Parts: sequence; C-alpha cells; structure tokens
Amino acid sequence: MKKIKVKEILSGSHKLMNDIVVGTAWHIGDAEIIVKLDDLLKERGISQKDLAKMTGMRPGTISEIVNGQGTLFNKAQLLAIMVALRLTSFKDIFEVRLPDETRLKYIEQSNEWIRDKEMPLEIKEMYRENVLKASGLDK
Repeated sequence: MKKIKVKEILSGSHKLMNDIVVGTAWHIGDAEIIVKLDDLLKERGISQKDLAKMTGMRPGTISEIVNGQGTLFNKAQLLAIMVALRLTSFKDIFEVRLPDETRLKYIEQSNEWIRDKEMPLEIKEMYRENVLKASGLDK
C-alpha cells in the first residue's frame, strides 16, 4: 500500500492540468490517496510484469501506478486491471482518505445540497471564483 498526499500530486500537476482544476483540488490537499495495487499483486502471488502481460499495459505503467507516480492513466487501463485481478470496484485499487474534519464537512454539505436542492454557500463561492478565473476577470 502506498500513501500519497494530494498536495504532493498537485505540486507536480501544474504542467499537466489547468490552474482552476489544480486550485479546486487543493481544497483537499491534506487528503491521502492510497494505492493498493502492490498489496493486490502480493496477495495473488503475481508480479508487476505478470499484470502487464495480463492487461497489455506497459510494465513501466504498472510500476508507475504501484508507486503512485502515474498521474495519467485511463479508465480502460483501470478496467483491464480490474478484470485481470477480478476486482469489483475502483476502490479496490485506489482510495481517497480525507481528513476527518473535511470528510464530515463534505458529508454535511452533500446532504444539505441533496435535501435543499441548493448549492451550499461555500460551493457557490468556489464556483463564482472559478468562473471569474476562467473568464480572466479575477485580476
């Protein structure tokens, strides 16, 4: 299992993603992404090279995913891993662990949004800021 802080991923993502995507994701910068692929391979007694052969993926891509270095892989690749390892959810490969305070806030705001059918104030503010940034009016 490999734990990676979201802010570590985002620090290297500015070249790959637009500033609004990165800025929005920074809201959970203290969260961790848990990569479980190495444990899955060990449980099944197969190597990264075996998984690469089973899925048709490059061994380097498998290694990047296992080590939490791959930031660009697609849904078809994840589905191929699921099929090869007989997994039933993306959560078997990756998990995002939010800090408790953030997780509880998100649950509360999500429930409020669903119940009231209105975007919570904090989300409205983020939305407004992002629209302004996208239009160049935030300067």
